[in-house]
Amino acid sequence: MNAAIMVLVFPVLDFMPYEIPMYWLFRHRLRLPFRCALMLLTAVTALNSAVFCWLHFRGAVLAGLMLMRYGFMAIHMLLAFLLIKENFQKLMFTYMLTTAWTFFVFGNANFIVSCYQAAFRCQYPYLVYDVGRILVYLITCPFMYGFYYRTLEQALKIDDVKLWSYFWKIPMFFTLFGLLYPTTMDVDPYVTWKFMFSRYFMMFGACNVSYVAMKVLEISRHQVQLEEALKYTDLNLKTQKKQYDSLAAYMDEARRARHDLRHHLMVMQSYIEKDDKDGLRKYIDVYKNSLPSDHLELYCRNEVMNAVIGYYAALARERKIRFTAKVDNIDDFPISDTEITVLLGNLLENAVEACQRESGDGRFIRFQVSRRGKREILILVDNSCRLPVVFEQGMPRSSKRAGPGIGTVSVRDIASRHQGEAHFEQTDGVFCASVYLQDGTADMAAEGRGLAGKEEVFV
Repeated sequence: MNAAIMVLVFPVLDFMPYEIPMYWLFRHRLRLPFRCALMLLTAVTALNSAVFCWLHFRGAVLAGLMLMRYGFMAIHMLLAFLLIKENFQKLMFTYMLTTAWTFFVFGNANFIVSCYQAAFRCQYPYLVYDVGRILVYLITCPFMYGFYYRTLEQALKIDDVKLWSYFWKIPMFFTLFGLLYPTTMDVDPYVTWKFMFSRYFMMFGACNVSYVAMKVLEISRHQVQLEEALKYTDLNLKTQKKQYDSLAAYMDEARRARHDLRHHLMVMQSYIEKDDKDGLRKYIDVYKNSLPSDHLELYCRNEVMNAVIGYYAALARERKIRFTAKVDNIDDFPISDTEITVLLGNLLENAVEACQRESGDGRFIRFQVSRRGKREILILVDNSCRLPVVFEQGMPRSSKRAGPGIGTVSVRDIASRHQGEAHFEQTDGVFCASVYLQDGTADMAAEGRGLAGKEEVFV
């Protein structure tokens, strides 16, 4: 009875304990609910145990058992690729790292088994090995869980396809090295300390190189964000200069108009004295047309925000897109001018580009910035969008590249840095972007969503 239990437990410890953390890491990318995926993984593991027991008690040779274990290793890998909706490079990187962890535990357990006398190993062929695997697994769990959910989880949010195409090969080579020993039941090769040190060097090397790779990805993301910031900062400076030039020209025209007013009054006085109403009416019409334009764009007191909104409002008018805006005056905006520029620039640029892809009349952009409480900022951008938008993990897929757009990722990162959230959705031919800074919550989204169309100012 005890021998049968040990044989049944042996295949359970092969893959399932290591794959559960991986499936949890991708829980939002599963094609099935996590519970269903776990049940399917359990069913495959049960089948593995049944086949292993059947072969063992029929007296199968060692080579047959090893072939069966490699076969189920391939089945588990195929199952992961079927259940997880992630690009090949990211999933392969994670699976190879998980497999390297598995082989590391196997190698340590084999070393523990090799320390026992051959007679004891023959009497209890699986007991020491299973106990050794459980102990090493429990010891390494905190380290690997921390690496998964602190480093790898953040790195998986970075969508740099070119870098991932290289990074996934890093743990693959360490895994291939681990394939030399882990599934054999001949423990003689494990009896030396050299073997043990090679296993530790292999595992720590895989994790260390992977950690460096994650840092490279993070630096790459920051570089992209800096490029975005520079792009919109330059745009902001140009827009502010344009507004300054427009304001200076407006003031010059106003001064000239005041200077010429005396002469115009004298002419109008002469028309009145002659009782020439038609001539006076024509002269007033000509005079009104000569006055400087009273169209001066001023959305809020924040110069940076005003410049960005003004630029895209003018861009929308040039493209015959109806642009409406309502902006509360927020003197102590809680994010930096650079972040304001990147945040609003990305949101409004995406809205203008989406409207340009639309045909016919009725294209519009609605923009709103309002304060909720002392340190809560709500930013809403709605635009017409009848073309269907594909979403991945709540982020709209870019029309220019694979994965989510760089702009929307920057918006999400800025909101996250300020304890906020960014939401994107498409309903009834309208694309809605909602950003909350500081203490914004998802519950406020439903409340704030209805505000975008109220108290609008047409510009």
